[in-house]
Amino acid sequence: MASKDYKAFIVEGEAREPKIIKNISEVFFKKGNIKILTLPAGENIYMLWKKLKEDEFDTDIIEILRESNHELREKLKGLSRVDFSEVYLFFDYDVHQNNIGDYDEDVVYEMLKCFDNETESGKLYINYPMVEALRDYILGVCGEKINCYVKIEDIGKYKEISAKRSNSHHFNKFDYEGWKGIIDVFSMRISCLFELIDTMAYDNYSESVNPLEIYVLEKKKKDEKGVFVLSAFPEFLVDYFGIRLWNSCVRHSKYGCNMH
Repeated sequence: MASKDYKAFIVEGEAREPKIIKNISEVFFKKGNIKILTLPAGENIYMLWKKLKEDEFDTDIIEILRESNHELREKLKGLSRVDFSEVYLFFDYDVHQNNIGDYDEDVVYEMLKCFDNETESGKLYINYPMVEALRDYILGVCGEKINCYVKIEDIGKYKEISAKRSNSHHFNKFDYEGWKGIIDVFSMRISCLFELIDTMAYDNYSESVNPLEIYVLEKKKKDEKGVFVLSAFPEFLVDYFGIRLWNSCVRHSKYGCNMH
């Protein structure tokens, strides 16, 4: 058993996601013996899930990653699943699910049911539509109406779209005050997604909001207006640190988005 408290953060990309997680680690996990390992899957979440499904979920996710490439074998040397107290997955929303093959079921829904516990198989968080949602915000503003959504036909251009209206271009330079602003906007956006009049209280959030419920609402919104912009990283932080972080960050009891 490792002496440190290891937490695995499994991501799709090898560029921006590791920078974000490094920043989160430095801002929120700098004390104690916690050690966060960022593990790029080198492929999207659907392919990772497909491998697990083919093995009837008998193989743990750390071993699948270890087998996937030499770089991860080196990173995981001497570690096994029991050394990780928690496993989190962060992936982008693939609207069309083009990479999974022929499956009749709603694959994202099935994955969110499978990856629903960080101490067991892992907990999956999804960026809508992609990791750049983290920078797509204006301080103190829910989303300036139409900017809450990305049209399906514009998702291929979302990196450029988000860059133009970005509050910050540097994923590795957020400080605690910067994250407070991000979480404040997240609280307004999640309230808008759940079609509330006011920003929800933390008790409401903890009882009603989880990655699966977000996906169900996102899917409904997609059919109506496009993908509702929502980052997975403030969602993770609120889930992890709870009411103290929420109360420290949330500053707006009402928000200005009228796009229900």
